[in-house]
Amino acid sequence: MSITSLQNFSGSHYEIGVQQGKAIRELVDDALEQLLNLKFVKQMKPRLLPSFLFLTIAKRKTEKLLKNDIFQQYPKQAERLKGIADGAGVSISTILFFQSLELLFTLNESSYQIQACTTIGFSPKRTKSGETIIAKNLDYINEIAPYYLTCHIKPDDRYQTLGSTLASFPGVTDGMNEHGLTVTHNSAYTIDKPKHFTPITIVLQEMLETCKNTDEAVKFLTHAKRAANSLLTLGDSDGNIKGVEISSNHCSVRDMKDNQMINTNHYHTAEMKKYEIPHNAVFTAEVLESLHGIRVHESSEQRLKRIENLLKNKDKIEENDAIAILSDHGEDNKPSMFTVCSHSEFTSTLRSMIFYPNKKTFKVLHGFPCQNEYKKFKF
Repeated sequence: MSITSLQNFSGSHYEIGVQQGKAIRELVDDALEQLLNLKFVKQMKPRLLPSFLFLTIAKRKTEKLLKNDIFQQYPKQAERLKGIADGAGVSISTILFFQSLELLFTLNESSYQIQACTTIGFSPKRTKSGETIIAKNLDYINEIAPYYLTCHIKPDDRYQTLGSTLASFPGVTDGMNEHGLTVTHNSAYTIDKPKHFTPITIVLQEMLETCKNTDEAVKFLTHAKRAANSLLTLGDSDGNIKGVEISSNHCSVRDMKDNQMINTNHYHTAEMKKYEIPHNAVFTAEVLESLHGIRVHESSEQRLKRIENLLKNKDKIEENDAIAILSDHGEDNKPSMFTVCSHSEFTSTLRSMIFYPNKKTFKVLHGFPCQNEYKKFKF
């Protein structure tokens, strides 16, 4: 299976899951081995505990933590999750273990340095073509790169979706539906602790399957039960772009400024800043030695400032302008973890996407946008 090809899954949610599970079967064993070698997973394992026993215990704990919330709150996505497990020929606890790593990476203080991503959005008034454009760089742990899929999902009784997901996830990280409703997800840094444990990717898939436009999506997200620290960018074919800043228990909605929206990894609204870790907080050697002494928000703040500078003299935006921003390496042209096109030994830009809600189309590339070409998909 090539991660650059489009995966088409259709039918009931369970049937969609079975198709997905069969498609990723060859990735599952490799993914488990790779995940057990990640630094943050190793930090959780007692030194003398064998890996197979640690994995068995971790699966039991994550199943207990996640299963009830997902199955009770999002039964359709739970059916897809069951299908993925059956299609891949593994236990549901294995798939839930993969899903639990989303919570580890977004809610655990020891993983702050992996939370990046950059999103830019422009209303029709801001673009030369007079259409909505939303674009994003997905930055994540380098080892995760082979496990992303681009999926076209056609449920029997809900809206079709097109977007990006991790191989074993029933949810979506970034995507759009057949009506043009588009969402991108950037992680944030908060001190808010979850009361519910459904990962945000499952919530976003449910939203795309059931909401037609930005206003419906905002209402859905405001009341959704989730475990998430996120800056979401929502847009639709009417040019209605909103920023939805959420933690596990709180939410605030942000409007465009100058017909554009920029999201990196820190909150903008006064409401959500109350639940954010301090902006003078720094990484410790225990997190990752190479980051010791660097402020947690430093990359986020630098990327935001750089994009604002790149846009301040632009009257109207077109695709090439968006690509130039997503490919940017800063004023001195030196790529790093502080640049929009992120290059570092631990995390990098793994995928770049441009969404066109009016055309029901999006373009995606794998790897660095400074080096690769976008491929177009549409409904």
